[in-house]
Amino acid sequence: MINDKKIFKNILIYIIIVAFVVFLLNRRRTDTMTMKFSIENLWNSTPISNHRPVEITLSSTNDKSHLLVEIDAPFFNDPAPSSSSPGPYPELWNYEVVELFFLASSTNHYVELEFSPHGHYLVLLLTDRRKELKQMLPLPYYKVERPSSDRWIGRAHIPRSLFPAHVDQFNAYAIHGQADKRTYESLYPAPTNSEKPDFHRLELFQTLNFDSLLNIGKNDGDHWRNN
Repeated sequence: MINDKKIFKNILIYIIIVAFVVFLLNRRRTDTMTMKFSIENLWNSTPISNHRPVEITLSSTNDKSHLLVEIDAPFFNDPAPSSSSPGPYPELWNYEVVELFFLASSTNHYVELEFSPHGHYLVLLLTDRRKELKQMLPLPYYKVERPSSDRWIGRAHIPRSLFPAHVDQFNAYAIHGQADKRTYESLYPAPTNSEKPDFHRLELFQTLNFDSLLNIGKNDGDHWRNN
């Protein structure tokens, strides 16, 4: 009888431990957040009709120390940047690219992230409108895969240090084509009567619940403070 009680007690303790571990794992899963966006219009609000939209997914890590970015986009096979080595590349906006902008509207500090289907990227920190503070900053991770000849998927990890405090607005863009066939697309586009594409029109950005994706804090990230 005593042994049976000990066995039952040990089984009960084991069940409690397992249940607690499962609870912690489920809690960690629910702490993460995912947001999805589709670029369905040209820069001047004209609907895109000749290809599927660029799809963007923003996700948090369990500790919310990095922003996870996934881009699932059509591949137009534009000429690649001259450098075959992946990594930071200047003036990447001149190539086939998807761009993400995160804005703190209270300070007009914003970060511009550009991603190429060839493994290149560009990070710029800006103030007000187009006033460049830093560029060519490194990312800890950016990889591209090609599931098919007309599709690419890029995945990046963006550390907290690159973001200003109080990020609350967002916009995204995609560019492809050459010369007179250069095409500019926008998540939150300009009105139809706009004269030309301008991705730095901060008034067009829309609200983003960024705190649910990243522990942003009250201060700008380290890259903003250290020159």
